[in-house]
Amino acid sequence: MERIHESKEDGFIECKPIASIVTPLGEGGIGKVIVSGPDALSVVNKVFQGKGIDDLRKAMSYKLYYGYIFDGGQRIDEVIVNIAKKGDSFTGEDVVEVNCHGGIRVLMRIHECLQFAGAKGAAWDALLLQSYENNKMDFIRKEALLEVVRARTRFGVKVLLDQNAGALSEALKKGLEIIEKIRQALHKGSSRHETIPYTEQHKGEGKSPLIPPCKNGISNIPPLKKWCKGGFSDETSVLISALSEHIESLLETASLGMALTSPQVLVILGKPNVGKSTIINTILGEERMIVHHEPGTTRDYVSELISIEGIPFELVDTAGMRDTSDKLEALSIELTLEQVHRSDKVIAVFDNSRPFDQEDEGILNTLNSWLKTGNFDNLSQKGDMKAIIPVINKCDLPTKLNRLRIESALQQSACCISAVNSNEFEELHRRLTEEFDTVYKPMKPILFNRRQYLLMTQADILIKQDAECLIAKGGTSKALQIINELKDIFTSCLKGH
Repeated sequence: MERIHESKEDGFIECKPIASIVTPLGEGGIGKVIVSGPDALSVVNKVFQGKGIDDLRKAMSYKLYYGYIFDGGQRIDEVIVNIAKKGDSFTGEDVVEVNCHGGIRVLMRIHECLQFAGAKGAAWDALLLQSYENNKMDFIRKEALLEVVRARTRFGVKVLLDQNAGALSEALKKGLEIIEKIRQALHKGSSRHETIPYTEQHKGEGKSPLIPPCKNGISNIPPLKKWCKGGFSDETSVLISALSEHIESLLETASLGMALTSPQVLVILGKPNVGKSTIINTILGEERMIVHHEPGTTRDYVSELISIEGIPFELVDTAGMRDTSDKLEALSIELTLEQVHRSDKVIAVFDNSRPFDQEDEGILNTLNSWLKTGNFDNLSQKGDMKAIIPVINKCDLPTKLNRLRIESALQQSACCISAVNSNEFEELHRRLTEEFDTVYKPMKPILFNRRQYLLMTQADILIKQDAECLIAKGGTSKALQIINELKDIFTSCLKGH
C-alpha cells in the first residue's frame, strides 16, 4: 500500500491525513472514524463544533471532547472526539478518533465530510501501514493485528493479541541475540586456531555426507548436541545448541498458530445412512443438517465453522460414498472426493449395526489414496494416519461390523459413539485437538502463518545440516557465512522482507 501524497503549489510534497471507518458497517450503537496524519486536527476541526473547546488544534492528548459534526450548516451527528498527538498515538501521527452513532448512513456521511475537509479516504489497514512505517510496530505485530480482526474464537484472539503485544517478536529478537553471540564466539575461536579453508563435500548438495539424509526437510536429522564435541569452544557449541532448541520450540507452536488463523478443513466421510449428518447436528448442538432414514439424503456438501477447545474447524458434511447409476448422486460423490482432497483431517464414519461391506472397503481405499496424493504441509499430523479418525456410529445397536478390519487398515483404534444419544463425543473431541497444545501461557510466542513457519523451517534445516561445519575447528569462513544466512532468515521473519 502506497503512502498518500499531495503536491502543493510551492513544490513541496505533503502527506495527506487519512480517514478510515474502523467499525463494521451495519446497525450498531457506536461507530468510529479515525483520522491520522499531518493536519489531522485541522481537518477534523473544520467539521467539529465542541463544547468547551473552540479549536481542536489546541486539544490535549488522551482527552475526550464532546460536540457535533456539521456539514456546512447542517448538524450531522452528536459525537465524542478522542485526541492522540503524534508522539502518543499508535500510528506515530496525530490521530483523531470520531466516535458517533453506529448507523451506516451516519458513518458514511461523517466519512464523506472528513474527506471534503481534506482527508483521504482509506481502508482501516492503512492505519497499520502508518504505524509500521513510523516504527510503532514491527511486521510480525502488524500481521497479528490483521489476524485478530479475522479470528474465529476467543482463544485465537487471546493468542494473537499476545503476538501483537510482542511475544513472537521478542522471541525472534532473542534468536538474533544468540546468533550474534555465536558470531563473537567464532571470531574468538578463530584467533586461537589456525583457520583451515572449508571445502564442501557433495558440493551440489551443500551438506556433509556425515549427516543422515532428511525426510520431509528435517525429521531425520539427529539432535544438534550429538555434533557439539571438540569445536571452537564449549561456548560455541552451547550457543549453537541453544539456537537450535530455540528454533525447534518455535516450530512446535506452528500447528496451533496456523490452525487458529487458517481453520483446518474437517471432512466427514462414510457410506450413505451411517449417520454423518446426525453426528454434525450433535457437534453443532442443533439440527442444521437434514436427517432421513432413506440413504442418499445429503446430495451436496455443507460446511459449518465449529470450535473445539478454542480451535476452529471448517466441518464439512458430504454425500454418502457408494457405487450408483444415479447421475445426480454420482455428481454429489464427485464433490465429496473434491472436499476430501482439500481436507486436513477426515472423520471416517462406519455403521456398527451393519456388516463390513464393499462400500466400507471403498471408503478405506479412498482414505489410502488421500494419504498418498494429498497436498500436505510439513506440520505434525497432516498426511499421516492420525489425520484420519475412524468413528463407529450406532454403538447403541447390536454389533454386526468387523471393527478390527477397520482399525487394522487405519492403524489406530476407533471412537465408538451413538450420535443419536449424544454419547462418547469426548474422545472424538480429544482426537481432533490432540496435536495442539491448548494449555496456553500468556505471552507465549506462537508462529501463526505459513510465511513465518517456512522461514523457521529453513533456519532449522540450515543449522542442522551444517552442524558439522559450525562446530568444526576449521572452516571459520563457511561457519560465518551460515551465521549470516541465519541472521537474514530471522531478520526477514521479523521485518517481513
